[in-house]
Amino acid sequence: MAHVDRSRTRVLRVGTWNIHEGGEDCSAAHDVVRLIQEQDLDVLALQEVVFDGARSPMLDAIAGRTELRHIEGQPLSPAVRAAGSSGIALAARFELRDVRRAVLPNPELVKDDWRSYDKGLMTARLAYGRRMITVGSLHMVPFHRFGRRAEEPVFGHIWEQAAKEIAYALLPLTFVGGDLNTVRRDLLGLPLLSTHEGGVDTILHPPAVPSRPLEPIPTFSDHPCHVAEFAVA
Repeated sequence: MAHVDRSRTRVLRVGTWNIHEGGEDCSAAHDVVRLIQEQDLDVLALQEVVFDGARSPMLDAIAGRTELRHIEGQPLSPAVRAAGSSGIALAARFELRDVRRAVLPNPELVKDDWRSYDKGLMTARLAYGRRMITVGSLHMVPFHRFGRRAEEPVFGHIWEQAAKEIAYALLPLTFVGGDLNTVRRDLLGLPLLSTHEGGVDTILHPPAVPSRPLEPIPTFSDHPCHVAEFAVA
């Protein structure tokens, strides 16, 4: 897809993608870079990014080989498929400012060889023309892996904390991409719409912002990439 100057067209192209730690062999940087280029993204929220300390080879590849040169990451828990840690990230065409990182409460769930790891939320602000925009990446606990339901009252404080963090950064133009690990968008209790219903991945945005969700893009991951265009007046 040819590059379009979004600041002129007033269309912001946002994606969210749980990259599954880069696939089974953790070496899918080329595929991630290619998707970003083909979709001509302005912002990409990522989940399950592998970090080696504070550095991520995947994020380095994105910054060095795409237009999304502004990167912020948040390691959260031990990686499953690689050495190091797994976490969330934001990659953007525009400078990311006022970055906030939050670790959400861990319910300490255990089933067979699985246990719940720390999940989190990161938000930042970017200048888009003369407007300020909040963007975020959110990853919630996979309650279903433990035979539990995300809407159980015992987990309410986790959703409340996530909602509090989003509300703190909320602007009239706010886009939070994430793996909610549930189809229940209402658990956040926020006045935000969801671009993609029926699955665990979505981009949340204010009702007043017109959106055009695209079809989910199959990938090497166990999650597709979700992309939507937003009309930013």
